[in-house]
Amino acid sequence: MENLLFSVNTVLPLLIMMAVGFAARRLSWVDSHATKQINACVFKIFLPLLLCFNIIDTPRDAVVDGRTLIYALITTLLCFGVLFLTVPKLVRERRDRGVVIQCIARSNYAIFGIPLVNMMYPNADVSIAAMMVAIVVPVFNVMSTIALMVNGSNQKPDVKRILKGVVTNPLIIATVAGFLLWTLNITLPTVLDKPLRNLANISSPLALFVLGASLDFSKAKANAKLLTWSVLGRLVFVPGLFLTGAALIGIRDVAMASLVAVYASPCSVSSFPMAQQMGGNDDLAGAQVVFTTTFSVITVFFWVFVLKSLGLVG
Repeated sequence: MENLLFSVNTVLPLLIMMAVGFAARRLSWVDSHATKQINACVFKIFLPLLLCFNIIDTPRDAVVDGRTLIYALITTLLCFGVLFLTVPKLVRERRDRGVVIQCIARSNYAIFGIPLVNMMYPNADVSIAAMMVAIVVPVFNVMSTIALMVNGSNQKPDVKRILKGVVTNPLIIATVAGFLLWTLNITLPTVLDKPLRNLANISSPLALFVLGASLDFSKAKANAKLLTWSVLGRLVFVPGLFLTGAALIGIRDVAMASLVAVYASPCSVSSFPMAQQMGGNDDLAGAQVVFTTTFSVITVFFWVFVLKSLGLVG
């Protein structure tokens, strides 16, 4: 029961924020034009600030668990690599392919990661979870950008266009800025730090609100097959494969909990604004976020229960 309550308390607030956006759209308080404009601000301003501060706040004096960090890096790249090879053979429409790839391979670690591990280990040192942000989140953003740009149109992929898309992506620019500030140990003056952090704190609630306002269940039904496989891939296949691998190489306790957050979290909220801004199937992307978030109430509980039963997390 404790694990079920944990899963519900983690996911339900996200669903409520999406439900408020959905209601606002149905009451005509916002329209499709407004949601697209707000979504552009989320993608270009608020989410980049959140990502930058996540990296800046990575502890400097934490004990580095190199094995877990390297395992997360390798498996994340492996997951994207396999999907880059297989999804184009299985998905007909180009604008669907990048969306499917990023849903299955890219979790909502920036929002779920540290809170999830803190809830599992409230009195332990969870610095590994904070350090994981600097490893997996940049990889998620770079690889998702490539996936969307390669599959964003019916034209033959243009290497120069893809590279330009990567280096000009606001989330990747924010990642680089965060690493530079962290590496150089630069502290922003309070007059900048406080308002920018306040803007960063807007990102997740606003992204979820706009997602709810943009959701059209009739269009989700039209993408039912791809949506089903995306949900299963994100919540069942990926965590099942890579958490098993982590257990076999001896990763346990807080480190394992951090990997649960990497692999078992729902699809990243930023997947939707990225798909909308980069020519992917944003209807499918929005539905992926909603349904993976909803069903993660069940699957997160399942994975935590299984790992606790096997003695892999405390």
